[in-house]
Amino acid sequence: MYAMLSLKLENKTTAAEQEKFDAHLRDSGWMKLAKLSNTWFTRYKSSAAELDIIEEVKLDVAAAAKYSAVSDYNAVVNVSQSEPSSF
Repeated sequence: MYAMLSLKLENKTTAAEQEKFDAHLRDSGWMKLAKLSNTWFTRYKSSAAELDIIEEVKLDVAAAAKYSAVSDYNAVVNVSQSEPSSF
């Protein structure tokens, strides 16, 4: 199973806060999709339940926000059996 995450951090987010946010996601196993600055994906066990994955993604994003002092963001997640394709 894969989760694809798209994020929009608040407009007043500094470059340093963005870097810390991104670093925390990377350290949590997330990878950016090529050529897309705010879209990430990660892999889960094939037996993982979709709702459990969504809850874990929420926790990952909240932890990255806390670590980087980002107080406002918008996010969307999609769970699929296939790895995201970018072009």
